[in-house]
Amino acid sequence: MSYHLAKDQNLAKELYKDLSAYKTVDDLNVSELKKLPRLPAFIYESLRIYPPAPIPAGRICPPQGVTVDGCFIPGGVLYL
Repeated sequence: MSYHLAKDQNLAKELYKDLSAYKTVDDLNVSELKKLPRLPAFIYESLRIYPPAPIPAGRICPPQGVTVDGCFIPGGVLYL
């Protein structure tokens, strides 16, 4: 997320302005973070660009099975 803050100075200024109401990090808790209007949008956008699971989701093989790269995978098996 810090990459996006460094890249988008306007977003960084907005978040820092929101966070400036708190004197120390100890003042922040989950209920206080929920009050920050821009934080959820920032987090969701970061997760959209860089998802936590970079590998593709697997697929379940059809009942008749499938051949992938010359290897037969029986039906009902999860493969990547």
